[in-house]
Amino acid sequence: MVQIDRTNNAIVGLDLYAVAERHQSGLVKAIVEEQIQAWKSNPYFLSASVHQSLDGVRVFTYSQWQPKFDHRSLPRPAIFGEFFPPDSLQLEVSASRSVSAEVEIVTGDRITHLAEFRMIPANQPEMVKRTTAELERAMNNSPGLISATFHRSLDGIRMFNYGQWESKEAFEAILKQPGFNPDKPYWEGLARNEFHLYNVVHVASVS
Repeated sequence: MVQIDRTNNAIVGLDLYAVAERHQSGLVKAIVEEQIQAWKSNPYFLSASVHQSLDGVRVFTYSQWQPKFDHRSLPRPAIFGEFFPPDSLQLEVSASRSVSAEVEIVTGDRITHLAEFRMIPANQPEMVKRTTAELERAMNNSPGLISATFHRSLDGIRMFNYGQWESKEAFEAILKQPGFNPDKPYWEGLARNEFHLYNVVHVASVS
């Protein structure tokens, strides 16, 4: 189990991988056995978690580092030459709500919903405002929603929502709610949205 630092005393590294379904398990193994083992020896490393998508063609790592360090500067293990390079970003938390005091990333049956919003940099401040407001509605009207944490990319062109759900069924139920309007979403006019569902398959930390 690791905790998301919602105070931005840590910087978030997000690495998004696309992979053929038959290679997803091999990529996860390489990340766990090669990359995270190397990360753990770095003095700036705090934690990492590995997520594999339910559709079998995506993997992402959510890592936390001391805030002045850019994990993208680290060499990649040779085995990663067998896979497409990740889309690698630095993020900071812009808003977060949870049913508990902390946002904990744990392996198991929870479902992680990672939503990506792409925008021009001029729109990111307004997206931060809208996503902060959306947290109140979502947490108050979504049975089965454990936490929702929005992040802004430091390059200004993306935001991500890391949402945790008790089950896939709980997530799918929100899509049918009157308050969730797919024809007029809160990001309309500001960003394009894409989301996928994942399971957490590995966590690691310095503690």
